[in-house]
Amino acid sequence: MHKAKVLMNKQISPSIYSLLLEVETPLLANFLPGQFVKIRVSPNFDPFLPRPFTLHAVYDSAFEVIYQVVGRGTKAMTLLRAGDEVEFFGPLGRPFPKIFSPYLVCAGGVGVAGFGFLCQGLKPDFPLPDKLLYGARTAQQLVKLDFFSALLPTVVATDDGSLGIKGTVADLLLAEIRSKNYQAILACGPPKMLKAVAEIGKKFGIKVYLVLDTLLACGTGYCLGCAVPKRGGGYFKLCVDGPTFDAEDIDLEFLR
Repeated sequence: MHKAKVLMNKQISPSIYSLLLEVETPLLANFLPGQFVKIRVSPNFDPFLPRPFTLHAVYDSAFEVIYQVVGRGTKAMTLLRAGDEVEFFGPLGRPFPKIFSPYLVCAGGVGVAGFGFLCQGLKPDFPLPDKLLYGARTAQQLVKLDFFSALLPTVVATDDGSLGIKGTVADLLLAEIRSKNYQAILACGPPKMLKAVAEIGKKFGIKVYLVLDTLLACGTGYCLGCAVPKRGGGYFKLCVDGPTFDAEDIDLEFLR
C-alpha cells in the first residue's frame, strides 16, 4: 500500500475525470505501460474495495488516471480535492507485450486512457505506436484528444460524425491496414469494438493484442472474480495474467 497526494481532480468531459496523484519519485520508476493501480477512494473503507485504474500518464513526481463515473466508488472519487491523501496498490498486472513497429493502437471511448503512458515514449523497451485510431459515439466523448494528437498521428471517428469520419474504429482500421503492412494491433475499448478488431486482424493476418476490462476485486489473483475464458477451455486471471491478451488466446465470445 502506498500513499499519494491529490494534485488535481477535474472533469474533462461528461462523466469523465482526470485525477493527478503525487507520489515518491522512486516508485514511478517501477511503473510500466499497460499496468494498473487500485485506488482506495475513501479513508473509511466505504466502498470497501479499492477501484482499479489503468495508468494514463506518468510525470516527474506524479501519475495520472482517467476515470468514468459509473457507480458509488467513482462517484466518491469526484469529491477528492487538491491536497487530499489517498492510498493505492500497484503497479499491478503485466505490462504491454513487446511489439515491434510498425504497429497500430486502436481505442474506443475512455479505453484510450491506458495508452497515454505508452505514447509518451518514456520506456525504451516499449516502441511508440505508428498511429492511433480513436473512436467514440460523439466528439464530446473523445478523451484527451489534444494530448494524443501532440504525441503521434491520430485519426478519429465518431458514430454521429461530429468529429472525424462518421463511422467506427473498425472502419478506420480497415482503411489503414490496406495502406501499410502493420505487424500488430493493440486495442482497448468496448467489447464489441475489441471483437471487431480481433476479427479484422485475423482476416488480414495481423497479430492483435486486446486490453480487457472486467470486474476486478482483489487484484492479486486469489478471488477469481476477473476470470477471462481461454480459447479451448480454462480461464485466465485478468489481474495477474493481463490485462492485455493475445486475441488468439481468449474466447472471443466473452466480448459481448
